Amino acid sequence: MSTNDYIRQSAQKYHWNKYYSVMRPVSIGTHPKAGMMDFINYDTRTEVNGRMVWAELYYNRELTQKELEDFEMEKG
Repeated sequence: MSTNDYIRQSAQKYHWNKYYSVMRPVSIGTHPKAGMMDFINYDTRTEVNGRMVWAELYYNRELTQKELEDFEMEKG
C-alpha cells in the first residue's frame, strides 16, 4: 500500500474532513494548523472533480469559511 493510499484509507476510517489547496502545495504557513491530521501534495497542479488543485488536506474538524478564504482552500 502506498503512503497516499494509507492516508486516504485513514481519512475514511476516522471520518476526517477533506479539503484542497487551490493556490500552492502544502508547506509551513500555508494551511490552518488546528486539527490537521495529514496531507498529500501532488507533484503538479492536478485536476480533481473539475478543479485545479495542489494538494489534499485532512482535518478532524470543519474549517471555517474565514480559514478557507485566508488559506485559499476548498472543501473536498
